[in-house]
Amino acid sequence: MIQMQEYTAPHAEAKSARKELKFQPSVLEVIKNAARSVGMDPTAFITTAALERAKEIELAQYTTALSNEQFEAFTAAVDQEGKQNDALASSIAKSRALFVND
Repeated sequence: MIQMQEYTAPHAEAKSARKELKFQPSVLEVIKNAARSVGMDPTAFITTAALERAKEIELAQYTTALSNEQFEAFTAAVDQEGKQNDALASSIAKSRALFVND
């Protein structure tokens, strides 16, 4: 059985923001049944599920996962001696010229 814990704000915060949602009746019925099975009302269930998923998505935006093979290739590339890129150096010099320190 899947357990869900209702989200509790880390600090007291009034529930003043509203968001109206429309569901197909069959979808709402599935949500109601799932909420009931974990002892939550549908609103708390939807809020908790949406918040958990939002946190997963936010975390994924800042996480890079590599296989062992990819990680080995990455570390080997990082450890190699770098080469000067004249075009990049020129571009950096031009951009620095745009910002004059007084």
